[in-house]
Amino acid sequence: MKARKILSFGMLLGASFAAGIVFLTPAKSPQILLTNATAAPLKTDPNQLSVFVKIENAGQPDTLLSASSPEAETSTLSERHGPLAVPAGGTASLAADGVFLQLSNLSGSLDDGRTLPISLTFAHAGTLTTRARIIAPQTKGDASNYGLFGIGDICQVSEGEPAPSIALEATKSETGWTVSVTSEDFEFTPNLVDGPHVPGTGHGHIYLNGLKLGRLYSADTAIGHLPPGQHEIRVTLSTNDHRAYVVGDVPVTASIRIHSD
Repeated sequence: MKARKILSFGMLLGASFAAGIVFLTPAKSPQILLTNATAAPLKTDPNQLSVFVKIENAGQPDTLLSASSPEAETSTLSERHGPLAVPAGGTASLAADGVFLQLSNLSGSLDDGRTLPISLTFAHAGTLTTRARIIAPQTKGDASNYGLFGIGDICQVSEGEPAPSIALEATKSETGWTVSVTSEDFEFTPNLVDGPHVPGTGHGHIYLNGLKLGRLYSADTAIGHLPPGQHEIRVTLSTNDHRAYVVGDVPVTASIRIHSD
């Protein structure tokens, strides 16, 4: 198995959980709860921060309109593929391997452990403010060959090994949407997660218009109702040890566009 690494902050969010970081008081509305907010300066540009936060939506479908910090001169949400919809009764995240908040030219120090205020504005829930804890600076690698979903370690499939491929189907139901993954030369193996790499096995990651919804451990998953309009659902495949499958120079990924009434 040939494996190579893109140095980046792609595994940062999961690493912060493993390190046992204590997060500050979450922000919430009757509908949405913001938790696990972290901010990582880049070694290559100490005046730039990347912010990650978990968004739990217990209510109706909503849309993230903007995100910012009063301590940043510039606040930008990274690349997306449509409205940043948060499904009803679901969870999404600003994450290193999806859409995240980029802050630049910040006031004050960026010392490890300090916190800074961030605000997220939603179409229905309004503006919620929480604080993101600054963690150690990270190095952002060149993921230009892999696009939005290429941040992090990769597992390049070697000749003679299973070369996974996937396709998606989405169907509407009374409770929202069901996304089904059809795969070749790949098996979902939730019992092997965090274990050693076994060719042709692993799990997936699912994104909605670039906003990360979470991991997939089976071929079918449910998504709650979405705001009206066009949406892109994308799934990528990862190994048991959390590296992105790459066949040739192309990540194993598939997308489908749906229309929500």
